[in-house]
Amino acid sequence: MKTRLELGSLGIISGEQKRALECYVDARAFRQRKTFDEYYVDLTNFELVLDLRDLMILAERFKIIVLEDAVIVADTDT
Repeated sequence: MKTRLELGSLGIISGEQKRALECYVDARAFRQRKTFDEYYVDLTNFELVLDLRDLMILAERFKIIVLEDAVIVADTDT
């Protein structure tokens, strides 16, 4: 079953966070911020097949909010 993954609330993310998301999201969804190891998220909605293991892996670096129709990935500081 496909799940909608929402990344719109992330803002600027670290290179480590980007590399963790690249396992699930196409690398073209990110744009590097100047010459730093920081990235903007350009594409914010994705339809993916995710299971609980995937969400647990993402939860190691992000705040995961599970809704009826989507999974919101937010920065741990928010």
